[in-house]
Amino acid sequence: MRSINQQIGMNSLDILAPDLLRGQTIFIRCDFNVPLVATEKGYYRVADDTRMRRFLDTTFKKIHKLTDGDCRIIIGSHLGRPHKQKGHIGWDGIFNIQFVSSHFDTLIRRLHGDTYTIFPPEIIDSHMKHSLEIASHKRMPPGGIKFLPNLRYLLDPSKPDTYSKEFIYELAKVSDVYINCAFGCSHRTTKSIKMLPQLMKTQNKLVVAGNLLNEEIKKLGSFGQRVINHPSKTVIIAGGAKVSDKINVLKQFVHVGVKAIFIGGKMVNSFLIAQKEKLKITPFSLTDIPRTLLSSNEEINKNFINEVALAGEILDFAKEKKVNLILPEDYKCVDEFKAPTFFIESEPDLERVLQLDLGPKTIENFKNTILSNGIENIFWNGPLGAYDHPTNHDYAEGSLELAQLLFEEALTNPKLSVVIGGGDSAAILNKIGTHQLKNLIKRCVEKQLASTINRDLLNMEFPVDDNYVLWNYFSSNFFVSTGGGASLEFLEMFLKNQGSGDLASFLPGTSTLMELTVV
Repeated sequence: MRSINQQIGMNSLDILAPDLLRGQTIFIRCDFNVPLVATEKGYYRVADDTRMRRFLDTTFKKIHKLTDGDCRIIIGSHLGRPHKQKGHIGWDGIFNIQFVSSHFDTLIRRLHGDTYTIFPPEIIDSHMKHSLEIASHKRMPPGGIKFLPNLRYLLDPSKPDTYSKEFIYELAKVSDVYINCAFGCSHRTTKSIKMLPQLMKTQNKLVVAGNLLNEEIKKLGSFGQRVINHPSKTVIIAGGAKVSDKINVLKQFVHVGVKAIFIGGKMVNSFLIAQKEKLKITPFSLTDIPRTLLSSNEEINKNFINEVALAGEILDFAKEKKVNLILPEDYKCVDEFKAPTFFIESEPDLERVLQLDLGPKTIENFKNTILSNGIENIFWNGPLGAYDHPTNHDYAEGSLELAQLLFEEALTNPKLSVVIGGGDSAAILNKIGTHQLKNLIKRCVEKQLASTINRDLLNMEFPVDDNYVLWNYFSSNFFVSTGGGASLEFLEMFLKNQGSGDLASFLPGTSTLMELTVV
């Protein structure tokens, strides 16, 4: 049995002495790709600041400890996909980092008062490199934090490649230290993740990983090793819309022989159809797509045909490896997406109805389905229903019930390790009220008290009234990742290589840092 105490393989903030950061200009690649919601005044506000707070709790906390504010910081992040929607009226609003920097200012003042000063990004019509003038002309004071505009503006199809390269070269020039803290982007090889640190290294500048990035790969590496060591004690919960987003990691989970994979969400449609297609002679084609799933867009239809084929591959592979692939027992169904009410069906006829969430029987049997036979490892990625439906919150029930079940089991079973694979799965946690979450914790604590104790004489108080803190820090065996796609790719490559190699070797972004590490 292999030890989980592996080498990370890249330099981090933890190895730096204060004099290496004091007085320096530090560029930090963050993942502040957070959801925004519109306000009545037409502005936007941050709806979920988990990624921002985790950064402050880890990487920024270390920087502050080393410098006590005696540094200048440049923060770069992407937000949404503006390069794919430019031209749409008001396209910039929900992609504007200024709303993120404003919220960050609020958060950092709570922690450090006036030690730091936020400099917001420029308007989008200016050249990206103009946002660096305050740093290049040394007008930013110690404790200054400059937010760059949305880094995905660099992908504007109307701009030549030289535009983004010119910006990266200028950014490398004004920065003394590079820190990658963007785990959620480290499965990509964008210029800020790969080209920038490589360039700065040639200039003999510091290139390191942030504490949050380190924490992510250590936690996921530990979980991956548990899966390899005890696959028969592992259950995977896969939700979301597309099989294609998870096909590679699902194949790896099947290959190592996990106990079971529970399928939920929109991609259940592909598995339901694939099961029926096994009984047919002719391959699934455009004319076979059920009416409720047929699109007027030809490309979407082609993609769905591929989704069904991929679901078929997983079904065959799971059967071959004797992995139990579980579909819901019943569903909340509607005649059309915006219908005000739903009805329950044990197997939806997709020719006439849409399934939008798990049914009551499936939810009731969660515990028997997921936590049977000594399960010790659970990984969940993707919502199990239309949790963000615009008019009916009932379709979040399946995901919310699962989240509470997993948290409760983690609190009462120290042998259990639960990983929430970022993205929409993490966003679901914030839909559970603080009062509700505290009551759940109290019930779990009471369960573990001896029957001789008079519970009426106990009063459990919490030092914080904050969902974020409870989800992320109350139980060490319940881990919420900040990266959805990145956590999937990390586990895929970790399992594919049987955990052999440094932890940094399993993602492109961390591999870049590993290559630049001086041994």
